[in-house]
Amino acid sequence: MRFDIKLGKAYIGTKRPAIGEILADINYRIHQTSYGLASVGVAVGAAILLLLVAPVWMALLVILSGVAGGGWLEYRQRQRRLTTIHYRCDNDFQLRFAAVQHACEVLARTEKIWLEAKRQSLQRRQAHAGASQVIQLSNAPVKVQCQQPPFIKTNLTVWSIDVGYLKLFFLPDYILVWRRKVYSAVSYSALTLNCDRQQINLTGDVPKDARMLGETWQYVTPDGKPDPDARNNQKLFQVQYGLLQLMASVGFNLRLHVSSVVLAEQFIKSFASVQQWLSPHRAPEWEVAPAPPQVDYGIDDRRSPYDILGVRPGASMSEVRAAYRRIARLNHPDKVMGLAPEFQELAEHRMKVITEAY
Repeated sequence: MRFDIKLGKAYIGTKRPAIGEILADINYRIHQTSYGLASVGVAVGAAILLLLVAPVWMALLVILSGVAGGGWLEYRQRQRRLTTIHYRCDNDFQLRFAAVQHACEVLARTEKIWLEAKRQSLQRRQAHAGASQVIQLSNAPVKVQCQQPPFIKTNLTVWSIDVGYLKLFFLPDYILVWRRKVYSAVSYSALTLNCDRQQINLTGDVPKDARMLGETWQYVTPDGKPDPDARNNQKLFQVQYGLLQLMASVGFNLRLHVSSVVLAEQFIKSFASVQQWLSPHRAPEWEVAPAPPQVDYGIDDRRSPYDILGVRPGASMSEVRAAYRRIARLNHPDKVMGLAPEFQELAEHRMKVITEAY
C-alpha cells in the first residue's frame, strides 16, 4: 500500500489521506497471518518422518526445499505487509521538519540517556547521602537514532527515540508511537515537553558530558559529612543531569535523564520553535486535517468480506471468529482516543464495516 502526502502552502486544497485511515491500514497489514515460518516447520517435520523410511539425503533435500520455499514466502508476505508513505513538502515544511531532525541529532550526541522507571520518596535521608528521593533507572539506555519505522517505508530520514517498551518516530506531520506492535499517532502541537536540571548521586563511571557538582557518601551525618559509624561507606559522585519529560494524550509520559544538560536544553529549544509554528490560535488551512473520505468499504465486488477479515474463502467459523476479534481489537475506536474527531469517526466507520463483514 502507498500513501502520498503533500504538505505546505503550495499544496492547499490537495486531498491527502487522514492519519486515522493510514494507521488503520498499517495496523491491519502488520497483523496479517504469515505462513513462511509455518512451511519451514512442516518441512522439518516431514524430513524427520522420512528418516524412518528413506535415505538421509532425501530428508536433507526436503529440509532445504522447505527452508528455501518458506524464506521466499516469508519475504513476499513481508513485502505485502509493508506500507509506503511518500512525502512531498514545500520549503516551509522542509524547514520545520529540518528543525525536528536537528533537535533529535542534538539529543543523540549526549553520552547517556536513561528512562526513569520508578521514583520513591525517602524518610531516612542520612542513609542515602542526604537525598530526598531514590530514582530507579531502566537497565538499558535510551537510543536516539535514524531508523525507518517497522513495516513502513518513507522517502525521508526518520529519527526515533527508543525507550524499550515503545518507540517514537518523528515524521513531518505526526509523531508515530510504536507500542506492542501497534501504531498510534500524536501531533507535534499535542506533545508536551519540559526540561529541568536535577542532581543525581552516582557510583562508578560518570558520563564525560555530565556536569560534576561534588562528592558525597552513602551514609552521612546531618551536617553532610561521612558517618564514622557506617561500614563500607561508599563514595558517591554528585552530577547534574537534564530531566527531559515528554507527555502526550495517547498514553505515554516519559521521564528521560540526559547526561548532558546543555544538549537536553538545546533539544527542548529546537522543539519549542517547531511547536510555536504548529500551534497558532487558528490553525492554517493546510494544517487542518481533512475529513475522512466518504468511501464505502462495504461488501461489494471491490472488497469481499473475506478480504476485510483477512481469511481465505471456505474458512471455518472458528477461524473467522478469531480473525474478527483480532481485527476488531486493532481498529477499535479506543485506539484513537485523544486524536481529532475525524479520526474517531473513521475508526467507528471501519468498525462498522468489519462487523458487517463478520
